[in-house]
Amino acid sequence: MQFVRFAGKDKGGDILNERQFSGPLYKMLPALESFVKDGIITQRPVPESLFREKTVWNYPEGAIRELMMNACMHRDYQSNMPIRLYQFDNYIEIMNAGGLYGEARPENFPSVNDYRNPLVAEAMRVMKYVNKFNRGVTRVQEMLKENGNAPAVFDVNTITAFRVTVQATNEADLSKGTSQPPSQPPSQPPSQSFEEKIVEFCKEPRSVAEIAAYCGFKDVKHFRERYLNPLLGSRIQMTKPDKPTSRFQKYIIL
Repeated sequence: MQFVRFAGKDKGGDILNERQFSGPLYKMLPALESFVKDGIITQRPVPESLFREKTVWNYPEGAIRELMMNACMHRDYQSNMPIRLYQFDNYIEIMNAGGLYGEARPENFPSVNDYRNPLVAEAMRVMKYVNKFNRGVTRVQEMLKENGNAPAVFDVNTITAFRVTVQATNEADLSKGTSQPPSQPPSQPPSQSFEEKIVEFCKEPRSVAEIAAYCGFKDVKHFRERYLNPLLGSRIQMTKPDKPTSRFQKYIIL
């Protein structure tokens, strides 16, 4: 896998950073996962009101992670082209050797999925990097929308490569208090937010691991910090508030 950070909005800009990932997948995947979290995802405060700020991320970590894991799982390993993760000032481009495979076609993507590398897919499922439920693209779009990003754009019309482009959050829109991408029709009803999912799920006591899994997150620590903690005291509460780090801790609605 080849990562390049370009200055500007196209490949004509200076190269600000470059990194290569190689080796067996069981060693490369954790390194790639850590790099996405620490090398690509950034956060910044955006004013909500005169006296209040909220933290927003340039990209939701879970979405970029999902796209990279899918690239590793579905790539054509007979090709010498590396998986390309190119980052520009306002978007990320991921390109992978090998187009749609088997029963998957441009007209039925992403509803229909097929596996070019079934052994790789099963190994990654066992290692808990993917789930093989054919919900990856849907989850990516949900996480992008929740974070204020425009939907990911998938180029599936070539037989030799698969490309996806993800736009960074629009700071101007966020500062005005809207996270809806301009290209989305205003009349389209928003999907249920993670906040509402958490509150609905916590009508009964739930552990943080149960809540994260219900919302489609594997990184429990990130989920707790990003989504769960901001709801404490306003919409949910701990069942053991005097022991916040208890392994028996659960959460329930107020």
